Amino acid sequence: MKNLIFFLLLIFTCKLSAADFSETEKLQGFKIDGNKTYFVFDAKTYKVNPKNVSVTGSFIGWNSEMKKEGWVLSKTSETLWLLEKENPDFELIAPMDEFKFRINEGEWLNPPQKAKNIKSGNLVFAHETKRKIFKAEIVDSDFIRVIFDGYELSYNPKDYLLKNPKGEEFAVKKVFYEANGKLHLVPAKKLDKRRVFYVTNKKINKTAFCSFDGWFRHLYSGKELGANYSKKQNKTWFRIFAPRATKVKLYLYKKHDDTEPYKTVELKKDENCVWEFAETGNLHGTYYDYTIHGFDDPGNHFYETNPVHVSDPYARVNLDTFGKCRVWNKTKPAKPLKNGIPKMKDVIAYEVHVQDFTTALSGLPENKKGTFEGFFQQGLKNKKGEKIGFDHIVEFGANVVHLQPVQEFLHFPNDVWQKNFLNDKYFTERGINKENYQWGYRTSHALAVETRYRTKGTEFGSQNEQFRDLVQAFHNKGIAVIADYVFNHTAERMDLRNYFLNFSVIDQQYYYRNTEKLTFIGEYGTETKSEDRPMVARWIVDQCKIFINEFGIDGFRIDLAGQTDEQTLKLLVSEIGKDKIVYGEPWIASADPNYENNPDWDWYKEDAPITFFQDDSRNAFCGPPSNPENKQKDRGFAGGNGEREQAKKSLSKTNAEDKTTTSGINYLDIHDNWALADRFAKNNWDGRQGIDENRLKIAATLLFTSLGPIVLHGGTEFLRSKASAPLEEKTPEIKDSGIHNGPVYLHGKRDTYNLRLANEFNWETKGKTLKDGVNCDYKGIYEFW
Repeated sequence: MKNLIFFLLLIFTCKLSAADFSETEKLQGFKIDGNKTYFVFDAKTYKVNPKNVSVTGSFIGWNSEMKKEGWVLSKTSETLWLLEKENPDFELIAPMDEFKFRINEGEWLNPPQKAKNIKSGNLVFAHETKRKIFKAEIVDSDFIRVIFDGYELSYNPKDYLLKNPKGEEFAVKKVFYEANGKLHLVPAKKLDKRRVFYVTNKKINKTAFCSFDGWFRHLYSGKELGANYSKKQNKTWFRIFAPRATKVKLYLYKKHDDTEPYKTVELKKDENCVWEFAETGNLHGTYYDYTIHGFDDPGNHFYETNPVHVSDPYARVNLDTFGKCRVWNKTKPAKPLKNGIPKMKDVIAYEVHVQDFTTALSGLPENKKGTFEGFFQQGLKNKKGEKIGFDHIVEFGANVVHLQPVQEFLHFPNDVWQKNFLNDKYFTERGINKENYQWGYRTSHALAVETRYRTKGTEFGSQNEQFRDLVQAFHNKGIAVIADYVFNHTAERMDLRNYFLNFSVIDQQYYYRNTEKLTFIGEYGTETKSEDRPMVARWIVDQCKIFINEFGIDGFRIDLAGQTDEQTLKLLVSEIGKDKIVYGEPWIASADPNYENNPDWDWYKEDAPITFFQDDSRNAFCGPPSNPENKQKDRGFAGGNGEREQAKKSLSKTNAEDKTTTSGINYLDIHDNWALADRFAKNNWDGRQGIDENRLKIAATLLFTSLGPIVLHGGTEFLRSKASAPLEEKTPEIKDSGIHNGPVYLHGKRDTYNLRLANEFNWETKGKTLKDGVNCDYKGIYEFW
């Protein structure tokens, strides 16, 4: 008997093995067993040998921490990794939630090609299970809409109860049928639709937050927002859209560092929730900010609970990330290209970062390094007599300059940064000990041009005209200019910090996607809510139109475009004109299941409203983007993996989602990726030590002979390397600096977004050959490109 009990205990306590999971479960990445959910990762299926495995997805807001507690898998056999979660009634992980596995230092793994549950490049949980829905939204003071699926709901008002966050109850007096799966509840007492309420159905014991979607999806104003001078009226108008505010106050200052305003004004609200005030005269150069007042409800950050001044999301000038706004007159745009904007099929785009491109330019005055004016400085040459900077791009022959973000983006203040890292060895070696270098994918003020790119010593706001002059300089040479836009998330929640800059205070529930608990969702801290929010869709269109109309740019590259709904992107293309160049990233799903499960909003390559980055071509030509291990397998056809048919499809633009030759834009490397020189390095994945020249030339040839548009990572043409960045993760802390306290994520070579020297253009290598004592024929490779 004792032996039998021991044997039974052994059975129940032993770990599950690969044999306990079917091939289908290994491919789909999960198994459901009653109330238990297993995430299943089979290393053999993925053809990898990981050191560690984690899972992330919409159920945890696409959290990117590799060691997030509760989401790390355990190795149970030679190839199998498992994570067991209690998931009764799918309350933790819901049907149709998307997810992905990550390994080692953070590498994202694409789903196995044979998996049946793939959507937008992700795996889908419980894809054959219908998702039950019980939601609510407030439409008006006497209209609560209940939306349901998978439940039987009655028309008895006594089955429903409304509550506010303080627990006060409000009866329902009538229930009307509105449409299939929709009921109209009429409260016994009129509600203030700006407040937070919850509705409970007693029969099914379910409670839902009454979202503001029913009201917000129809709320719109066409008035000009921001600070604008009307010459006809001789007035400067201040306007801000704040639908749930009870009061908005404007503060005017004479100097940027004034602590007290010279004038304070309460704005008046119009019928469409635009708050406005007009001051006589042209206030060009005046500094200003706001306070936004409202109810102390969950999810609100109004002045009554969060006493901060906020900046104008429509400001044309903002003093760095955390300073005041400045009234600035509209800029006269650059003259258009003489022969028109290149057609998409002819685009050869050159992606480049203003600071990377200019910091090491020989002969450039110090006050112009890292600036717009430095970017278009002509006549510069290196020690070999080669053209560098602006003249290099003209000589090279690209017909589109693709600038990484030039909208005002998040920088930690210099004094805070230097206080913490000025004498840090790692920071000094990376060239980031004196300032918080960034690529710019953390927009803080979408209509303002980046302050730090102005010529040093010039006044705040002069960057606007300097940026316009950059566009004009390229237009004079027949080269189009496009800008990299990041309207899918903002700087207000980055690296686990809450920064109350504008939208989150003005109305977090309007401008962002939120959880039922009224908190942010999104892998990048926030997701701007373009669907069901006409004024957010307008903000997206406005920022693009203003950069066209006031600076003369020719189009946009959209970061994480897959998180902006399909209809808004179609609207954008229609509004700015079909001659404009627009392409973007289709990947990275929204963390909002409502978005992902709506085919009118969610999109991927097969139904893309814009030209998308064709990663299938990249993989075919030179391999996946990060951390190659095997030279033959991980460098695509050029590296010798033998995938001839896939390479042919990518050359002819006949991949599965390529409806036309301009559906996707082909590329080899881009800012996110390993530099091509390092991928084709002879030793230690370090392109500075010599490259496999013929294979790199094969990759270049594949790209340039493929049909349709292409984009190049600036500097690749003369073997730009990122190998100075070590392949390691570091997370130092900012301390004793108030709102800035917290981690700084340094991802090393796999993601050099905040490592300056790794990205800097080494102009002195251009023109050098092996006879000059270097390890690469820089001159020969450049001439080949």
